[in-house]
Amino acid sequence: MNRKTLFRKAILLIFIGIFCLNILAVSAADGEDKGGSVGSLLHEAGNAARYNTSGVEEGGITTFSIAGGIIKIFLSILSIIFILLMLYGGYLWMTARGNQEQVTKAKELITSAVIGLVIVVAAYAITYFALYMIAKDYVKDSDF
Repeated sequence: MNRKTLFRKAILLIFIGIFCLNILAVSAADGEDKGGSVGSLLHEAGNAARYNTSGVEEGGITTFSIAGGIIKIFLSILSIIFILLMLYGGYLWMTARGNQEQVTKAKELITSAVIGLVIVVAAYAITYFALYMIAKDYVKDSDF
């Protein structure tokens, strides 16, 4: 698979993720208009499944907390991919046996993995800062 096809698939997955988050936000807004938020619906589902939901506040789960959970999962997956790329690059380098072409490939792979990690961390920091500045008037600090 060439890079162009891989890039197109990554962009498609990103757009699908954004679309799903928009649907989640719209459904949360619709639920709030009818008197039930996403948190209260999840609370009712927990009660129906006979879970102990006494420690969970009514409506304690917000759209922000759901989006934050999705971002945490996404960052966890990216960190696993980073570690795997680093291990693979190190394996290539260690098994090169003097083959300069394989050493160069390993160095490029490790460099690309580190650059990708820096980009992801910077994107997370910028997004967190922007969302914090936008939502600080609407959400308590403990929820964000």
